[in-house]
Amino acid sequence: MTAPAPHRDRSGWRRYLPAPDGPQVTDGELAVFLLAALVTTVGLAGDIARHLTDPGSITNDFLSSWHLVLYGGVLSVGAWIGVGAIRRGPAYVGSAATATIGFLLLSVGGAADAAWHGAFGVEVAVEALVSPPHLLVFTGLALLLTAPIVILWKRPARRLGLIGSLSVATSLVSTLLVTSLFTGFLTPLAGGLSLQKGYVEPLVGESLSDYDQVRGLGIALWTVCLLVAGFSVVLVRFRLMPGTVFLSFLAIGLPAHWISGAGIDPLVIGFAAAGVAAEAVVALVGRPTLGRLGASAMGAAVGSTLWAVTFLVLHLDDRLLWNQSLWGGMVTLAALFGAATAALVALPVPTGDAVSDGVPGPHPA
Repeated sequence: MTAPAPHRDRSGWRRYLPAPDGPQVTDGELAVFLLAALVTTVGLAGDIARHLTDPGSITNDFLSSWHLVLYGGVLSVGAWIGVGAIRRGPAYVGSAATATIGFLLLSVGGAADAAWHGAFGVEVAVEALVSPPHLLVFTGLALLLTAPIVILWKRPARRLGLIGSLSVATSLVSTLLVTSLFTGFLTPLAGGLSLQKGYVEPLVGESLSDYDQVRGLGIALWTVCLLVAGFSVVLVRFRLMPGTVFLSFLAIGLPAHWISGAGIDPLVIGFAAAGVAAEAVVALVGRPTLGRLGASAMGAAVGSTLWAVTFLVLHLDDRLLWNQSLWGGMVTLAALFGAATAALVALPVPTGDAVSDGVPGPHPA
């Protein structure tokens, strides 16, 4: 495959586009890849959840149910890469380089995890989140899940159609959820769960304990930075179809409701409100994508709305125990950190007015 040649559009933004005669991932192939990556995600999430909540069930578990789902997903990704290389030529592997690297890391991480269990036993609770082999697997999965964004990034389109918008949204949401899972010690999505007998994780704002307050502030700031960084990367490059951003925020919050029950609903409602805020900013200042100031405004709106609405619903439920200084300061910090994070992420965005609209992806000859 010929090395991609740099191109410069009217905005002065350097793009590295695939060579015209090189193989490109089609929309249909992208959909198949997303399905395989999601199966892998479900398998890994289920296995980590088992490590956290039921470590006693993990004995000689190479062929356990969740491991089978995980390995099946990894094998399907390998098959996707292999079939693509056979059908389209070896250069196809380079067209999906992020997916290939992720597949290799997952394979190595799986073997390392089996060796780790044999040498040191099974990880329990938080140990499972920071086990070196698990972190290697997480890195591979993160590369897999972000591969659709990387693939679409190589195309000149900035406005995306239905398939492109869904691909980007699915890639982003699944990556953020897996990152939240592996940073479970700093995620509000664990509110209401009991990971240790006799202790239930309070929702941010529910506890008067100094420790819980300090930890809650850190959790809230990490959540804002993670969300804003992820959505800024996407929204400074792509204009998704209306409603996609809102549905993405909703998809991040809803799994917590299904797992933890109605107790975490204030946070789920906060995520939904943050999605509305992000959609509004994109609609108002996206030309067609967000510039630096637009991204910063989106970050401030998402951070402040997420926690202001969450605290409001907690108050209405008579569950908010933080005083005005704590919850008011948290909303202010969320706005400031959201704006700063987005501004940093958006530094390399184009500043001109050149626009290329989305068209159906390339098709093999």
